[in-house]
Amino acid sequence: MKKYLSYTLAVMLMSWSAASYGAGFGLYEYSARSTAMGGATMANKAEAASLAANPALITELDGTQAQAGITVVTANATTTVAGQSRDLKRDIWYLPNFYLTHKVSDDVSLGLGGFSRYGLGGEYKNYASWLGSGLAYQVKLDTFSFTPTIAVKASDELSVAMGLEAMVISFEQKSVLLAPAIGAVPSKQYQISGSGISWGGNFSLLYKPEWAEKWALGALYRSKVKQNLDGRIRTNGWALGTIMDADAKGSIALPDSLSAGISFRPTEKWTFETGIVGTFWSAYDQILIEYKDNETAPTIHNQKKYKDTIRVNVGAEYQVNQNWAVRAGYVFDQSPVNDSAMDTLVPVDDRHIANVGLGYQTDTWSVDASYSHIFSTPLNGTSNTQSGSIPMRYSNGKSDMFGLTFGYKF
Repeated sequence: MKKYLSYTLAVMLMSWSAASYGAGFGLYEYSARSTAMGGATMANKAEAASLAANPALITELDGTQAQAGITVVTANATTTVAGQSRDLKRDIWYLPNFYLTHKVSDDVSLGLGGFSRYGLGGEYKNYASWLGSGLAYQVKLDTFSFTPTIAVKASDELSVAMGLEAMVISFEQKSVLLAPAIGAVPSKQYQISGSGISWGGNFSLLYKPEWAEKWALGALYRSKVKQNLDGRIRTNGWALGTIMDADAKGSIALPDSLSAGISFRPTEKWTFETGIVGTFWSAYDQILIEYKDNETAPTIHNQKKYKDTIRVNVGAEYQVNQNWAVRAGYVFDQSPVNDSAMDTLVPVDDRHIANVGLGYQTDTWSVDASYSHIFSTPLNGTSNTQSGSIPMRYSNGKSDMFGLTFGYKF
């Protein structure tokens, strides 16, 4: 019985850890133009979507401007657990966004943005006969952030901005309690779902020195966001050990980050930028899970071993003529996952991202398109459960992203 309870608790831990890591899986597809340049849009041409990349840039926009768009994502990967390999089903995911800015005066601008900063989704093929389904075989996690912002032009050289962030999060995840691990007990499926709203903030700046008019510097700090989730564990009426049909609550801390970018515009046609994003994942130290109405049930702590990470990008834009522009970018995106604490729902390690795109604009409207391909490096390691470590491997990770953004100046 002790061994059975240990396994049951381990399954619970891994299930919630997979969902939480999805919440910590960064998304940076804020607009088609930004994606095409690898996110290197912190210090060059302003657009309404700068509310996500660097809000201080909106002081460069006149009148009232709006943008709305979507990124379509497909992904493939293979996860091997104790020698058994399974592929993710090929699925399609959608990341919408919208932005609205208004110049109140020569020195003050307001904005409201809506976009996704974290997300995860996937389901494994033939999971019923796979040991990894005891960790988790399906997840759908969505976040959407609303960011009211005020930006001020402090001088001819410096603009600053401050904003609030209301982040809405929801998830649904399914796992299997496998018979081989617990003796004669039949395999049973269970589902964890939850949602919540939490607050954070950001501060950003744009510096355009008069003594180096071809150069500009942008920087952005995002605060830590602590998510308190209300949810339920559904077992279709059965209860085994610590897994029971009941309301639950959990909390996780999404880390703070610091971004910076330097742009260079040698001619009227060419724009170049390079940047870096540092995310302090070491602050993401645990996941806490409790049953709401059962104080005697064990409190579950899942200790994570995440690493602080960097994301480095370079991008370029060439203005072909008054209407058309072409863009390209490259990103190296470091993964925070530790090879001694792997799970089944984020089957990728470090990523290399190649991006291209083009844009068309008139005096009043614009349309931008982008395409990105993600190459993920393989990773060998083990899972991290209270019942012991299981050998794991990530391989064949790749993804395609297609972005489209429409803009209008009122």
